[in-house]
Amino acid sequence: MKDRLKLILACVLLIAGAVLSGCASGNAGRNANIIGGSALGAALGHNASDGDASWTIGGAAIGAISAAGVNAMAESNEQQAYRNGYEAALNQSVKQQYWIIQNRQKEDTSNQGTDTGTFVPVVIPEQEIDGEITSERIIYLRTQ
Repeated sequence: MKDRLKLILACVLLIAGAVLSGCASGNAGRNANIIGGSALGAALGHNASDGDASWTIGGAAIGAISAAGVNAMAESNEQQAYRNGYEAALNQSVKQQYWIIQNRQKEDTSNQGTDTGTFVPVVIPEQEIDGEITSERIIYLRTQ
């Protein structure tokens, strides 16, 4: 009966540790996970060895290391989720910019209409600017 009670207590502590492992979002949560993991490991080591101190300390160390590993996995998953969100937002921004450009081009083509205006030739005479002589040329200006 006593062995069965120890097994039930160990299972309850293991389930409690698994349930509380999601609390690793901040420094306080990470520290609480490590403390809880070491306490869980110490309790399991104590129960498994009938109170041997070396097993209790070893169980606490293994529990703390396991909790630190869970914290590292949670932090890695959080960073990956942040990167995925950043990339999704960046893709959305590029798509929005594309559609803005497309809509602007549609507006420009619809606003042009059939009136193209007329071009008037303007003669620019030969001139000297900063000691450099430019030849006479013709440019065309658009009028409405």
